Amino acid sequence: MLLKRWQALRDKAYLKNLLVILAIAIIGLSTVGNYGITWDETVEVDMVRWNLDYIRSDKPIERDSKYYGFYFNYISQLIHEATEEVARTLNPDSVKEPAHITTDRQRWVYQMWKHTRTKHVVTFLFSLIAYASVIGIVSILAGKENAWLGAIVLALFPGFWGHSFFNPKDIPFATMFTLATLGGSKLLNLYFSAELSTLSIGKNRVTIGSFIFGILVGLVTGIRVGGFFLLSFIIMAQIVAKPDLKSVTLTLRRFWKFYGLIFLGWAVTCYIIYPSAWRNPVDWFIGAVTTMSNYSLWNNDVLFDGQYIPGRSLPWYYLPRLISITVPVLFQVAFIGGIIAIAARYKGLTPAQRGCAVLTLLQAFILPSLAIIKGSTMYDGMRHSLFVLPAMAAIATTALIWLYEKLPRKPKLVKIFAVTLLITNLGVIAYDMLGLHPYEYAYFNRAYGGLRGAFQKQETDYWGLSLREATEWFNKNAEPNSSLVVAGPGFGFEMYVDPALNIHMTHRDDFQWGKAPDPDYYMGIHRYDYYKAFPQCPIVHAVTRQETSLAIIRKCSTN
Repeated sequence: MLLKRWQALRDKAYLKNLLVILAIAIIGLSTVGNYGITWDETVEVDMVRWNLDYIRSDKPIERDSKYYGFYFNYISQLIHEATEEVARTLNPDSVKEPAHITTDRQRWVYQMWKHTRTKHVVTFLFSLIAYASVIGIVSILAGKENAWLGAIVLALFPGFWGHSFFNPKDIPFATMFTLATLGGSKLLNLYFSAELSTLSIGKNRVTIGSFIFGILVGLVTGIRVGGFFLLSFIIMAQIVAKPDLKSVTLTLRRFWKFYGLIFLGWAVTCYIIYPSAWRNPVDWFIGAVTTMSNYSLWNNDVLFDGQYIPGRSLPWYYLPRLISITVPVLFQVAFIGGIIAIAARYKGLTPAQRGCAVLTLLQAFILPSLAIIKGSTMYDGMRHSLFVLPAMAAIATTALIWLYEKLPRKPKLVKIFAVTLLITNLGVIAYDMLGLHPYEYAYFNRAYGGLRGAFQKQETDYWGLSLREATEWFNKNAEPNSSLVVAGPGFGFEMYVDPALNIHMTHRDDFQWGKAPDPDYYMGIHRYDYYKAFPQCPIVHAVTRQETSLAIIRKCSTN
């Protein structure tokens, strides 16, 4: 009888989790077409070609891309090609190039536009794994019944939600990192269950689970090389979960073979998915870690607290400061409360819960702390540390659930008030995100003053998404045959401009300042000194959210 009741409860919890993920998927898919094209998206598409050229003809991989995994981009390309083939089979006319395409540049722009549309959908659908993983982590820490709340909390992290539609580098890394944290927690549960039995390499769950986890860590590393830290996280979590010295020594002695299996799975996977590592994997790995930890190729200025500072010279508190102003205050408080609650309950938690908690906290703190200590180059807000947000969401959700369970059952009014208060706070966050759409990633919390408070103090639309909306206005209001200077990802303009206007576009970096006459129009995002260009030309349109400009259009001609 009790078993049947538990089965029914588990199935009910599973159904709720599934419905929440489905709701998130429906909302996301209904809005995915609203996002523009960002700086790096064309490079991510080209990266696939560079790696394939290297495999086929040993042609060197461009720039530092040999240190970036390309399997996610390759999967996206395969999906794009498959959908094109299906469309071609069903309706050949649907994949024909528009009549206005006459040059190689126009052809490239058109193909990129189609490819990035597919990539946006693939990136968002891939991010759903992160939502499911957060549910899994919360299930271990706080039980299955209310774990669905974890997915909702993560969806209300504006930085994560906003990036999940157009960021094919940081979102997949955050997603796979979170999945690996969940997978590591499941593996630790196997380890703890097997501690009293005879352990040996063979056809058993511990052996298979160890090797699979190694593959999973390899897939994380296959997006960004920093994923290899998970190899040490699993050992650290197992030791900390049972912290007495005698237990540590015994653990290391009994499980070293399984740690070796994890390493083997990781090494084989990395070798397979990084073509640039095929000749000399050791040298490649050292180069990847060195290059990615410093990233000296990027040394532009970053707007931080009202000052432009080189990315290599930002103060140590850059990332903590950004988290404090870009994460909703409710989740910051819940996250801190969750850490305190875990510490207070630690002895009473099961070994599996302790291991999961440690892995999740390691995800939240270790890599950002190392970047701060090492003085790594930082820029573009906290996008390189997006993997921190799912961990924060899991801990924050756990705190909220534990707090709810601590409330007295009677009178019911107490719990009703608590739920109402939570829904109200979540509703305010959702309202702010809706008001920013499709620039949710430019969210700043109300304690900081919102987007308006960040204007000319922090980076806002550093990706250049707003050029699409600016271009849509331009299509309706600009005169044909006009000249235009664009500051931002110029291809973001090219992909949406009406070809019938026959616009003569020049990128700001290529404009001959002082040698060429003013253009008819100037379009720029609010990054670097872009908004200061052509001050003599009046602003005729601005893309705004929360009464704050993200991009401007100036008209210099009077014709």
